[in-house]
This record gives sequence, structure tokens and C-alpha cells, in this order.
Amino acid sequence: MNFAKANIALLVVTAALAVPTGMQLWSDAESFVDYSRIPLMFDGFTPENVGTILIAKPKSEEEQPKPNPQKPDQKVAVAYDQLLIQRSDKGWAIGQAPGVPSKLAGAPVNTQRVETDVFDHLGKIRVDQQTILQAAATEEQLAEYGLDEKSATVVRVTDPTGQNVLAALYIGASANEKLKGSEGVNGIFVRAANSTDVVLYEFERPWRLGVETDQWLERVLLKLSPEAITRFSLANAASQGKPIVLSRAEGTAAWTCDAPPAGRGAVRQAEVEGVIGRLRWISVQEFRMRIEQASNLALLGIQPPDIAFELTFKDGDSERTAKFQVGKHVDGDENVFYFASSEAPFLMTWPAGMVTPLEVDVAQNWFDPSGPPPAPQDPPPDPGKGQPADPNKK
Repeated sequence: MNFAKANIALLVVTAALAVPTGMQLWSDAESFVDYSRIPLMFDGFTPENVGTILIAKPKSEEEQPKPNPQKPDQKVAVAYDQLLIQRSDKGWAIGQAPGVPSKLAGAPVNTQRVETDVFDHLGKIRVDQQTILQAAATEEQLAEYGLDEKSATVVRVTDPTGQNVLAALYIGASANEKLKGSEGVNGIFVRAANSTDVVLYEFERPWRLGVETDQWLERVLLKLSPEAITRFSLANAASQGKPIVLSRAEGTAAWTCDAPPAGRGAVRQAEVEGVIGRLRWISVQEFRMRIEQASNLALLGIQPPDIAFELTFKDGDSERTAKFQVGKHVDGDENVFYFASSEAPFLMTWPAGMVTPLEVDVAQNWFDPSGPPPAPQDPPPDPGKGQPADPNKK
């Protein structure tokens, strides 16, 4: 009987606790937002279909073209600072925008930057009753939100042919300043290029959309695991420009040299591994210009190079060799050297901290001495007498 009463008491307590829990679940269900069902500004947008990305910012008012006094009613086109990014066989690269020559066309672009500052945002902009602040805005209203053509930044992405526009967006003023009365608003005003509806787009992290080429470049030319490197050659002033080649068989750790410098023996493994460890990540400081545009490569120490090195490494099922040339230090800055590579056809710069280990006397620093000469041996015995042959006997 006592057990029955205890069970009844537990049942009552459980039911009482279930009421607020059920109310909370109901409340959560009411406030839950199914983002997969929210209409998006660019519904169906997929980064895999993108071939080009154009970012354009209006030039300053002083740089804008002036109206034609002979045709005062004629609309004057807005002048923009532009950045074109194109998909290449190696990822993303700086493109040549129409009428905007770039000395860095073809330079590699940071893929993660493209994904986070272009694709992620274009795929998340909502268009519903909560985000549309002004439907069918007038020119004056668009200007208030920074969404008129003279003020807005333009982002346009197309397919690989460049003919079909996949998304075209106008980006206006920051919502943080205009909506001062709203707490926790971190966003910006946007509109589709084919619409005058003002939309509030909220996001968590800063949206970086500069048109300065330098901000988008991928400076890491090569990133390897040391174990993948199977061959390493270095030529510098100490070797008189002659490359010293080290190699190791696949699956082995020890470096060997088939043709060591004269008077030198075994390779000092620790010294070589220290240099290989630094070269597994090769990142440049600056892209100057395309290598064919540089007319003074000899004066810069690039052709012929003051220092040249090569890395052969496993690349999937095959091997690939990357070549690098280090020149003289940049005028006025002894901590930066001119740099060139087969990985990017540009004149670049490289920090002195990476150059110094490659200026060493390889023969003296990377190899042990070959050892003392062998001791002289007794002459062979005279076959006729069983005695050592007389070296003076003719």
C-alpha cells in the first residue's frame, strides 16, 4: 500500500514538472526559424557556378565625370574603382577589369577570403517582411540608405562565360549608425540590382569588400609537409653558383648527396632538416609586377639569381619541382629581398629571415669532413722471392 501511495506521489510531481517544460517547448517552437524556408535574395545561388567576381566602389566626387553642358539632361555614368577576380585552374586570381589595367593580373587570390567575404554573404541575405525596411524606394530614399548608384558598392558575380549574372548586389550604409535606436543591430543596407526594395542584412563578423588588390592576394606560394620533400638543391655565392643537390628515397628520413663538395663527407642531417623545416611554408611579402614587365632583373639579382633553390615533392601520385630565385635586397630596406618563383610569374619580395639560412657555405655547414686520407700500405710481395718488391727495382 505504501508503494502505491509513493508511485501516485511521484506521478503527481512528474505531471507538475511537465507543465512548464511543455510550455517552454511550445514557446521555442513558436520562435524557431527554419532558415531553409526563408526566401533569399539570390535563391539557388551556388559558388560552384561562379566564374567571375566584380567589386566596384564609386570614385570620389572630385573624380566623377562632369555633366556635358551641351546636354544637361543626359545622365552621367558613375565612375568606379574596380576589382575583378576570376576563377583559374589553380583557384582564384586577379583579373583584368575592362578599362582598368592591372600589373598584378593573374596573381593568386586567397580562396578563403573569397568564400567568407563574397559567397557566404550572397547566400544568406534574407528578403521577407522582417528585413525589407522600404519597399519600392524612391531615388531620394535610396540615397538616404546609401543605395543610390553614386554611393553604393556593387558586387556582381557571373558564370565562367561572364555573360550570365548569378547575383548583383548594391551595398549601402551601415545600419549601426542609421538605426541607433535599435539595440544589437550589426548590419548593412542592401538591395538587389534589379530592385529598389531596401533590405536590412545583419551579420556577425565584419564584411570586408575593399577593391585594393593587395588585400585579396594569396601570399603563401607553397605549403608542404617536410616528409613530402624528396629532393633539395641550393646554389649560392659560396658554391660559386653551382647547385649542391640533396635527396632521399621515398619513405626514408636521411638525406644523401651523390656528389658532395670536395673534401666533404656525410650530410649533417640536423642542419638540412632545419632549413627544410623553414622552407615547407614559403610566403612572400609583396607582389610587385609580372616578371615579364620587369626590365632590370639582372640588376635585381634575379637573372642570373644570387641564390637559387629547388624543392621536389610528392604531389598526389606524382612528383613536382618548384623553383625559386632570390635576388638582392630592396633599395632602402636590407630586410627585404627580391624574389621570383615558378609558382607565380611575378617579381615578389621575401623577408631577410628566410634568406639568411640560404647564404651559408653549404660545404662547410651541411657536410662533415671526409676524414683523414688512408694510411699507406706495404708494397705487394715479389712473386719470385716471396719478399716485398723493391720499389727502386726496374
